[in-house]
Amino acid sequence: MQALLEKTFPAKYTEMVISKHNTAFGVCPHHLLPVIYRISMAYIPTQKVLGLSKLSRLARMIARGPRLQEDLTHELADILHIQLASQGSAVYIEGLHMCMAARGVGAHEARLVTSGVRGVFLELATREEFIKLVVAPTQNSL
Repeated sequence: MQALLEKTFPAKYTEMVISKHNTAFGVCPHHLLPVIYRISMAYIPTQKVLGLSKLSRLARMIARGPRLQEDLTHELADILHIQLASQGSAVYIEGLHMCMAARGVGAHEARLVTSGVRGVFLELATREEFIKLVVAPTQNSL
């Protein structure tokens, strides 16, 4: 993971950098059944930005294996804030847990939503801007 986080570039950009709707797969540590995550992450750089594909790779790398979604959320937020020495970070995850969809309650439509914020994202306006941008419908006009 450290090598991945070293792929940075000097930048004067100090606004929000968001990678949204990254699909990753994990495993529920209680039932050992798959979890499908949709992960959106942001950070506000200081003097360097992370290589573009590295955010998606980071999400997939950290998500794989058995771990609670809540722990995944906080781990990603900590990495983006501490390891990148950013002004702040935010993570928003929607998880489709097969332990809920395929067994027991049979709630195939239910999603678990978690979020974690660090640094400047603790300020309400910054947090609201992030949430607004990641939950906005994606236009397929590119």
